[in-house]
Amino acid sequence: MSKGLGSGFTLVEVMVALVVLAVSVLGLSAAVSVVSSNTKISHLRTKVSVRAQAEMERLLASGPDRLGSGAVVQGDLHVQWEVSGVSPKQILLVARQRLGRWEAADTLVTFVAARSADP
Repeated sequence: MSKGLGSGFTLVEVMVALVVLAVSVLGLSAAVSVVSSNTKISHLRTKVSVRAQAEMERLLASGPDRLGSGAVVQGDLHVQWEVSGVSPKQILLVARQRLGRWEAADTLVTFVAARSADP
């Protein structure tokens, strides 16, 4: 009575399964890398947008008569604004920041009318 060798996997089947597994793991690691990069870029864009909005609110709080062009640099964050016109005044604000090889920028534009004197 001899036993057959029909059960189990052949060496070729095991090798093919390992190649499929290796390709899958490489694909997943590449996807994780892309997701990580996108997360960093999204965080940078959000940070720049929040800072630009805060700077615009600071300018608007100063009042239309005190508005003038200017810039501020805080570390690698650069915020620059230009004020033009008389009534309404136009404020063009650009915020930029670099993080490694990435750069994020946000541009805000608003108009401010001169306050009328109360009678």
